[in-house]
Parts: sequence; structure tokens; C-alpha cells
Amino acid sequence: MDKKFDCCFCLGKDWFRYRVGAMIVSDGYALFSYGEKCGYYYTVGGGVHIGEKAEDAILREVAEETGDEFVIERPICLVQNFFDGDGALEGLCCHTLELYYLMKPKTRKEYVKTSITTGGDKEKMCWLPIDRIDEYDIRPAIAKKLLKDMPQELTVIINDDR
Repeated sequence: MDKKFDCCFCLGKDWFRYRVGAMIVSDGYALFSYGEKCGYYYTVGGGVHIGEKAEDAILREVAEETGDEFVIERPICLVQNFFDGDGALEGLCCHTLELYYLMKPKTRKEYVKTSITTGGDKEKMCWLPIDRIDEYDIRPAIAKKLLKDMPQELTVIINDDR
């Protein structure tokens, strides 16, 4: 089997990654990943492999992390995300391009599957109530705004959490 490589690189203290993220919404809840070591929530998704279409990447990532299949409704936005690294990225100036898709489950259910991130963090899936989304530590911060005010057309957003 050929090893697939993420569109990701590091130059000195600068780290870059091309990532896809899923805004999975069902019955007033949104599905997020929770990292046990990092202690915050983030969108289900991950790195796009070199030569892989973004749509294929999001379907693959969501299936890997949940063990289930989801349906893409539409692309929502491209986020230019800047943040200071923590955990495995400690000390790095991070920059990601993140293409977000609105997705829905074929049927909403609880997910007990856990996975391990590339940084070694154990993650689990959690349905969070959208009407209480501000109560949770979600990164990038723009994810909360997207859930509360979903763009109707593909939008480009800059999120700077440095």
C-alpha cells in the first residue's frame, strides 16, 4: 500500500497545512472532535493528501474519525487560519488553509469510536448543542460563528488567533 502524504510542511518555526473540516449539523446539534490532551473541541476533518480532491479528503477523514458515512451538502468557506502552536506544534507559528463543508449524517447517532491524531492526542466525537455553542472551547474560534450564521455562498474568512 502506498503511503499518502498530507499537504503539510515546516520551514524553521513556520508550519503550514491544507486541511478540510466538516460542519456536521443535525437536529440542533453539531458534531465535533474533542482532544483529550489539548482539552478543546475542533471540527471533524484533517489533512488533504497530495493529489487528493478536497471532497474526497473530507469524506475519507469523516469516515476515518467516526466509522460512518456522511453526505456533503455544500462547501461553506475557506478559512485562512493563523495560530500559535500547542501540543505537538508547541513553539511553531501555524498557518492553515481550511476548506469547510456543510455535511449531514445519514442518521444521527452517538459515536463511540476514538482515534489518535497525528500529534498523538486521543480524540472522541461529541454532539454539541448549537444554542449553547458559546459555552465550549472550540478552535478555531470562527467555527462557532459559522454555526450561528452559516454563509449561504462560498466565503473566504481570515481567522487570526495568534
